[in-house]
Amino acid sequence: MNIAIFGWYHHRNAGDDRIQQCLTRWLDGHTLAFLPAGRQPPVHLLRTYDAAILGGGGLIRHQGGMFRGMARWVRQAGIPVALAGVSVEGITPGLRRELRELLDVCCFAWFRDRGSLEDVGDHPRAFVAPDATWLYPFEPAAEEGRGLAVSVAPGTLQPREAWRDALAVFKEPIHPWPLYFENGGDGRALRELIPDADLAVEFDLDPGRRAAAVLVGRFHALLFALQLGRPVLAASDAPKVRRFLDDNGLQSWIAAEPGSLSCPGTREEALRIRSRLHDEVWEKTAPARERLLEAASRLPPPNRRLRNLLRF
Repeated sequence: MNIAIFGWYHHRNAGDDRIQQCLTRWLDGHTLAFLPAGRQPPVHLLRTYDAAILGGGGLIRHQGGMFRGMARWVRQAGIPVALAGVSVEGITPGLRRELRELLDVCCFAWFRDRGSLEDVGDHPRAFVAPDATWLYPFEPAAEEGRGLAVSVAPGTLQPREAWRDALAVFKEPIHPWPLYFENGGDGRALRELIPDADLAVEFDLDPGRRAAAVLVGRFHALLFALQLGRPVLAASDAPKVRRFLDDNGLQSWIAAEPGSLSCPGTREEALRIRSRLHDEVWEKTAPARERLLEAASRLPPPNRRLRNLLRF
């Protein structure tokens, strides 16, 4: 089958790149096209596919993007459409109405945290399951690490001076860990914290593997750290970070104050979380995937569909 997948792909962001890799494996054997989610898709393009997926990632934002008038274009496309591993990063009453209408016509809606589903409202076709990267988590690091990996997004770890001073006097090794590389990406923010940082130019798991714990300002740095078996100190107010910590009972892993580098978690705890979320995402999403593929298999090929022949 030919399946269109819409998201924040092709921007040198390790989190989105990993989602793409995991969805590719999850839909192994099918032909996938990864397309941008920032605008409404042309209906004539959708009709050339057998199914469409929106996700994963933080696609649901104030401006709407693909979600503007979505129930209408889903009906016009005539193919099964699903949300896969998405979260709400900003919502308005109008966008919520759009999403409620979508839930009535979509194949399934997989939200990656409870808060996102609550923002939209419960529905028989909607469920909560972990982020798509838990389908195929990174292998745990072979042994205990040493020091602290630091992954920071622009705007996180504020005030910068407090964090920079705390890192400057930290007695263990510091491992800068950028995840985003387009147009300089995380480099500037990391150099503000660690002036002499030697930064990788492409994503590498090695800083997380070498560290004993990870100071995170990025959502997927939090997830990747746990997948590697590394406890986390979270220093981000991003809704998706806070919701993940709330859903998993990890509020104590939030940095108590700017500059605090005391990590309360352990490697064993991180590995237990890794195992649980891997099992949970498969338990909840495998039946949904089969529903999507079964619905798509009932369609005739695009060149034999009545609405395509009539071109309306």
